[in-house]
Amino acid sequence: MIPSHLLEDVLGQPGRIMGRILESADQNPGNADNMCQPDIVGDTKDIDPENIWKVKGPSAPSAIDLGRRVEVLDAMGIDRQLVFPTTAIAAMMVGGMNDMAYEMRWGGDLSVFEGMSRPDFTSAFLNAYNEWVIDNVNLAGGRIRMVGIVTTQPDVKDMIATATRLVDAGVRAVYLQADVPPGGTSPAHSQLDPLWRLLEENDVAVTLHIGTEFFFLDPAWMVAETLLDLFQSPEIPNANIQLFSTVHMALDNYVSAMVLGGVFERFPRLRLGMMEVGAHWIGNAARRMDMYVKVFPGAAAAKFPLRPSEYIARNVRISPFNFEPVDRYIQDDPNLAEVFCFSTDYPHVEGTKDSMKNMLAKLEPMGEEITTKFFRTNAEWLLP
Repeated sequence: MIPSHLLEDVLGQPGRIMGRILESADQNPGNADNMCQPDIVGDTKDIDPENIWKVKGPSAPSAIDLGRRVEVLDAMGIDRQLVFPTTAIAAMMVGGMNDMAYEMRWGGDLSVFEGMSRPDFTSAFLNAYNEWVIDNVNLAGGRIRMVGIVTTQPDVKDMIATATRLVDAGVRAVYLQADVPPGGTSPAHSQLDPLWRLLEENDVAVTLHIGTEFFFLDPAWMVAETLLDLFQSPEIPNANIQLFSTVHMALDNYVSAMVLGGVFERFPRLRLGMMEVGAHWIGNAARRMDMYVKVFPGAAAAKFPLRPSEYIARNVRISPFNFEPVDRYIQDDPNLAEVFCFSTDYPHVEGTKDSMKNMLAKLEPMGEEITTKFFRTNAEWLLP
């Protein structure tokens, strides 16, 4: 969570432009969690075992310098961590949104792009970001795993080329967009099989994440007099309740295509993780798919050796928001107890304060086996 004015130091011109975009869209000046904090000169805050759970935003220890992150992990008792890119996901939004969506979310000031088009800026930013990931691929001997980005392309070969470069460099997790059909087809199409095979054979986790919902659902769904109470996230401005209530839909659709299309049957060791999209929906999705393989007995999915819910339990992991009743989810769907995983979301404010204590209080009454699965063994599937 590098503050806007320091992004250029890490990512060059694309970082400078992203910093200006964040500053032009800033609706939350003075907030200690905000991306725009020009008074921050570096990563200087002490790593205090107590405050590490409470201090959020660019001033939090190792928000800027990932070289300090292992000390933070040790203070938290975290063994391994996936690190997602706040600004790279924001850059994907900037380049892919229609004009109305861009104006709603970022304010519409095009002077910040230094003559680039929005899509060209996104391409430049993601190239710079992936280079940064490659340069930091082996932080703390693999405990800190930066997530590379494989954007959706019209030609799947281009996606495979990007993934190959990241995998060959040693990247252990990649982020794919769940909003647009990859290569114009379902992710279950055979043309994607070389991508899934590459990631499976190299134990690279596939991840889906909040951020590109505008491409799946038209932003006009959020335009109403009663939906103007905007949430000013320190990471991404101008979100609202409608966005968060539907943020999972693109991923639900993507997972359904993978499961019913046989991706996990063909690639039984493919690892899929979903972050910051809530976990309330995964049980319903599993039950829905189980129901439909009975409704359509002639479908290929009905002839697979496992039920859809069993593929989800084996291959999929999801991190609930820390306000969700994950204990009830596990009680309702005990066959999915292996699916739910703890996430700090550090140093983002959405991770909430004392998240580990809050989640432990929900799960501890369910016993040591469930607690251990949620906090440790389930996530080991994503971070082998």
